[in-house]
Order: sequence, then structure tokens, then C-alpha cells
Amino acid sequence: MALTLSRRHFAAIGAGLAAPGLASLAGFGKSARASDLPDAAGALGEIMPVPPPPFHFMNAGGRRLTLAHYRGEGLVVNFWATWCGPCTRELPTLAALNKVLLPDGIRVLPISVDSSGARAVEPYYAKHHIEGLPVLVDPSSSALAAFHVDGIPLTVLIDRKGDMVARLEGAGDWNTPATAAKVRRLVGGAKPPVTQT
Repeated sequence: MALTLSRRHFAAIGAGLAAPGLASLAGFGKSARASDLPDAAGALGEIMPVPPPPFHFMNAGGRRLTLAHYRGEGLVVNFWATWCGPCTRELPTLAALNKVLLPDGIRVLPISVDSSGARAVEPYYAKHHIEGLPVLVDPSSSALAAFHVDGIPLTVLIDRKGDMVARLEGAGDWNTPATAAKVRRLVGGAKPPVTQT
């Protein structure tokens, strides 16, 4: 299930305010377990290939990026935040998927919508031992507006031609053989390994 938040909630989180009921919605205090998540292979909805909406994001150094920077690679693009309980249970499974698929030329791009950007993500990765994933941020949540969604997590698959071919609104367990096989099939199979960034 996706965590649906209004723009007011995003603003409250960004300002460090406690919006009524927000803590329970975001799953604060829940342990980072994937055992209660559905297998992403079954939850992932295939769509007719369509170009994704234009949006940008930044790396930890502040460099502005778009999906065009990864042209020719298969992509699993995930929008998440450190304060989102379902996101934090899902993220380790995405890290595991990334490790499995990098040799096939497919990478996971976890894009955080935390308003404080890399300052929130870098310590979160360190504290929770998230390895092998880049620090990517969209502090203004412009990508969520481009995709016309208010909830996270949201994951989209981008094939090697740059088209969106599947999406999952809500969290899933990406660390399963069935999911890895489905991602390979949907993005266009195995290609030479990509360089980890």
C-alpha cells in the first residue's frame, strides 16, 4: 500500500512539524522488515511502453540528473523517503535487487523525496547499512507531481529504450528470484554490466 500524503503533509515534514496523525501514517518506529511486503513480481503492473514524464533529480554532490543520463540501461526507479515506513522496509530489498541485476546492465535508482536531500539520506544509509545504492534526491518532490501521484513508495521500470514499462504504487519485496526475472524480461534482458555510481 502506498503512503498517501498531501502537499501540506510534505510541507509539514519539510519544516519539521508534526502534522496530526502523520507519525502513524508514515510508520515511524516500525522495524525495517520486508517479510510483510508482497512479492514485487506479482504486484508490479505492466503497462504499454510510454516515455516517462520529464523530471530531474540530483546526486549527493548536487549534480542535476535526468533519466537520459542512464540511456541504454534498464532502470528500477524508486521514489521513497527516510520517514516512510513502507519505504524503509522496501529499500533493503531494492539494494539486494541492485546487486543481483548490475551484472546484467540494470540498476536501481532510489530517489529520495526528503526535503533535506542528501543530508537525510546519507546518515540513513550509514545507520541502516544500505550499500551499493547511489544517493539520489528530489527534495521538491517534483517527480511525484510529474507522475501525478501524492503517495510513496512509487517504483517504475524503464526499459533500455527509455520507456516506462511497469509501475508499482506501494511497497514490495524486490529480493526474490521471480522479481529479478520479471525485471530482466520487462527492461530488455541482460546486457554488459553497468558501472556503479
